[in-house]
Amino acid sequence: MAAPDVQPHQTSRMLMTTLRKTGGHAVSVLCLAVAGLFGSAATAQEVEQQQTYIIGFTEAPVATYRGEIANLPAPPRKGEGRGKVDFNSPAAKAYAQSLKVRQGVKLDTYSRALGRTIEPVADMQHVFNGVITSLSLQEAERLRAEPGVALVEAYREYTLDTDVGPRHIGAEEVWNTGSGLPPGLSSGPSGPARGEGVVFGIVDSGVNFGSPSFAEVDIDGFRHSNPLGEGNYLGTCAAGGPDEGRCNAKLIGGYDFICTLTTVCQDPALLEFPGFSDENGHGSHTASTAAGNRRQATFRGVDLEISGVAPRGNIIAYDACYTRLSDGAGLCPNVSTLAAINQAVADGVDVINFSISGGTFPWNEANSLAFLAASDAGIFVSASAGNSGPGAGTLGHVEPWVASVAAAQHGRGGFNQVLRITGPVAPPANLVQVVLTPGSNGVAQVADIPGTTPLRVSPGINTGNDGCNAFAPGQFAGAIAVVRRGTCSFSIKTNNATAAGAIAVIIANNAAGALSPSVPGTTVPVYAVTQADGNALRDFTTANPGATAAIPVAAAIFPNTPDALAAFSSRGPSGFDLLKPDITGPGVQVLAAVAGPAPTGSEDIVNLLSGTSMSSPHNAGAAGLLRQLHPSWTPAEIKSALMMTAAQTVLLQDQVTPADPWAAGAGRIQVDQAAKAGLVLAETTANYLAANPATGGDPSALNLASMAQSRCILSCEFQRTFRATRANQRNWDARIEGLNGSVDKPRFNLGASGVGTLKVTIDSSSLPSDGSWHFGTLVLTERGDTGSPELRLPIAVAVPAPEVALSASEVSLSLPAGASGSTTVDISNIGGPTLDFAINDSGSALRSVLSQPRGAVNNGTRSGFITDLGFGLYASDDFVLGDTTSIASLLAEGFTQGAVVTTGAQALTWSVYPDAGGSPAGNPETNPGAAVWTYTSAPNGPGVGTANNIITLNLAAAGQNLTLPPGRYWVVVHSRTATVANNWIWFFSNSGNGSPARTVFPASTGPNWAPNANFAGLAVQIEGAVACGAPWISGVAPASGNLGANGSETLTISVDTTGLAVGEHSAFVCIDSNDPASPQVTVRVALTVTAP
Repeated sequence: MAAPDVQPHQTSRMLMTTLRKTGGHAVSVLCLAVAGLFGSAATAQEVEQQQTYIIGFTEAPVATYRGEIANLPAPPRKGEGRGKVDFNSPAAKAYAQSLKVRQGVKLDTYSRALGRTIEPVADMQHVFNGVITSLSLQEAERLRAEPGVALVEAYREYTLDTDVGPRHIGAEEVWNTGSGLPPGLSSGPSGPARGEGVVFGIVDSGVNFGSPSFAEVDIDGFRHSNPLGEGNYLGTCAAGGPDEGRCNAKLIGGYDFICTLTTVCQDPALLEFPGFSDENGHGSHTASTAAGNRRQATFRGVDLEISGVAPRGNIIAYDACYTRLSDGAGLCPNVSTLAAINQAVADGVDVINFSISGGTFPWNEANSLAFLAASDAGIFVSASAGNSGPGAGTLGHVEPWVASVAAAQHGRGGFNQVLRITGPVAPPANLVQVVLTPGSNGVAQVADIPGTTPLRVSPGINTGNDGCNAFAPGQFAGAIAVVRRGTCSFSIKTNNATAAGAIAVIIANNAAGALSPSVPGTTVPVYAVTQADGNALRDFTTANPGATAAIPVAAAIFPNTPDALAAFSSRGPSGFDLLKPDITGPGVQVLAAVAGPAPTGSEDIVNLLSGTSMSSPHNAGAAGLLRQLHPSWTPAEIKSALMMTAAQTVLLQDQVTPADPWAAGAGRIQVDQAAKAGLVLAETTANYLAANPATGGDPSALNLASMAQSRCILSCEFQRTFRATRANQRNWDARIEGLNGSVDKPRFNLGASGVGTLKVTIDSSSLPSDGSWHFGTLVLTERGDTGSPELRLPIAVAVPAPEVALSASEVSLSLPAGASGSTTVDISNIGGPTLDFAINDSGSALRSVLSQPRGAVNNGTRSGFITDLGFGLYASDDFVLGDTTSIASLLAEGFTQGAVVTTGAQALTWSVYPDAGGSPAGNPETNPGAAVWTYTSAPNGPGVGTANNIITLNLAAAGQNLTLPPGRYWVVVHSRTATVANNWIWFFSNSGNGSPARTVFPASTGPNWAPNANFAGLAVQIEGAVACGAPWISGVAPASGNLGANGSETLTISVDTTGLAVGEHSAFVCIDSNDPASPQVTVRVALTVTAP
């Protein structure tokens, strides 16, 4: 049986000692040393039985059900059919029960097919119709082909991705004035809005339930109202649960999807508290940022007030993540996050915050599809865009239906303790306030060091071993000592200075860069300064021997450049015609609640965290305020209002260059302006699904508050439909900025809740044809002094490079000996202008032997030998040669679930097998000798490329010569790795040539290759070198030319058979062009010479 399909970023739970009910995505935590887990090498059968899978069924979940089944009506919706699904309605409960029954029937059927009982660990009906269970590799493959199965997803883990933040995004204005609209113009309640009545679902690592951020009564005396009714709580807060007594009218529920669905809580290397207590701090931080109470906090000696964006909202905590103790990483199993999302929707939350990675394959991932159903049910989803920047194409959460949030500064930088020189003269500008880095593992400063304290620099400050020997007695009596790094430990230097009377020690770096000294065993506060600051202190005290200084115990607060993107914030493009991220929020040095090392005892702690994990809850909180103000707006409409009113102030990390939409999305959140948006955009679930590019869909056609088109050749069009939010007619002007273009209705009117469509045409004829991106904006302005904000929709277009296309890769003709004739082939430019081409009738050219790009396919199959197991799984695809061909290059697209190929693979092997009855004649494990050619190399060997886990081989550079006669062959590319996690996975392709791809698992199913019917082929490209021209090809006309965009020309190939023997002949016409991807293309000319 064929090996199973898998998807990128999955971690197979193949080698667990006990069957895990579910699991998660950080590859290396769980295991893959076989002997350590099993006591001896695992058999293939043992391995097959140790995986957790999500199985999705074809029927719609409750969230998207529209009443298609007789006697099962669709659940009602709030807000005139546009709002949230009422999951507590009889109709919703009846349909959920119907799904549960159907799931049981299907599992019974599949159990009979597999010859064993499939026992689900969890079942879901609300946003995902499916179950979590255990399957072998072969069973998973078999179930994929069963009727009624929509998805089989292997266990994977995702990673986890305020005092001024709310003010920076306009939340304080909403707290004080609500929408700011005059009475009668708002679609919802008027007056101040702080999140009252809005429920936030935080899918994360849990919360610090005792924190003042989650108390029932806030600093202002506001007592929250429990929407469930007084004393009613959800999940583990119910009577008898592990969190009984921990909920209140603000924190109205919580769930544990780690201890209940995985064995993490039994693993001493992993940390997770039973219930929804936060062992990591991440969940407390995101929850308090989105909807934490206004409260007092003390941080690094500074007293201040902090608040979430929607401080009077209610919170339900969905604990779906745990912590790996070795490095503190937060990891979130897909089975846990999926179950959490399903429960959040069933609980009727208004907003979900998901500061967790994933979402790179929107139409294939269970979590992404669950978010789509949640959106359909009226629930807004905010997610982190990722922390893999600043490189291009590093985004997570590219789902069109999810709001993906980039991270920027908010104007308040770090909290740092400082040294302030107080005498005997005024210090130079660079010493007015010297930033100190506290040492670790020593003692903390607990009181101010006054300004009368002597500041003394070590007499050996300029030596390499300063402080490594005892100082003269009293050298630093009652003083702050400054010593230099070098030779001995920081603790030795500190203790020697202390013995000489120092009451604090500053260690100056001896090289450029930051320094964080670890000083165990010391008894006075220790700090570090940069080399430059150390030199400046040395020079000042030399010139001023009586220098004094102070070190206040309270940190100084430093400003930073507001709206400057964090370097880590992930960037687009998204990989298809969809502009992401959607928006930018504060995500650098955000101060919010965190958690301590135990469920209790650290209730008051707060900390600074940075990441798109921190920007996402700012957006979630803003969406919650809009939900309160405009309860009839759909999630897509809320998202569009936030995007169209975003501030155009975002800068790149250099803090100077304006950020483009691939970095900042529509701009920085301004929720006070979004609350007044006069137009919004909606979209349907059906259209979201139809936009899947893997099935021919067009994401650029979605009705979103942004536009992107990567193939804008000469011109491109977008249509956007807007709904008016005002209670009376409004008049609008529309224009394009930044690009040449037009709007079909530069002036339009919309009445109360009216709907209108605009067609935007971008003229790209003057843009370079090189695939570079260019940006503009559709600007909508309401006429008159209406107080309505200007609306802006970002536009991104690119003109592709010239791209050559031939009407045929082979032409044929038959002529008698001694005669002449011709045949034709069309050459076209399907890219941008202008394609320059010329016939090359000498030398050689590369010809595509097999071209099967991955495209939008996100699945693959393992192809590699795993040394820890002593066996492998392999994949192969076929190609056909009509002529003797010298193979020049091989390319295979793939991915890994652990380390990249460059570092994770011990070796890479390429093999070519002859065909044997429609399959390879051998395999790399049990019959490698059947190959006509095999080559093995280190991943960094000559001619080998492994960038982005795409394995390439240039045979000439590798010293290989492979010339193959005509026939059918099979290519196998595989890795050799120690672990399953690092094993290379070969992408499938929707393109195929000849027979379907084959897979083999010799240790389990024997040496016979099995076809994979799910995809046409594997993502592989093979090029061969062929000679250009032949004496009997007398000419090609025209011999050169230029083609504009969409241009085409017919090439006439003339043939003269004089002197040729009767029989079959073939040669190649080679065409050079300025197509950067295919600078040479060839046409095979097959000639049959007959008797005269």
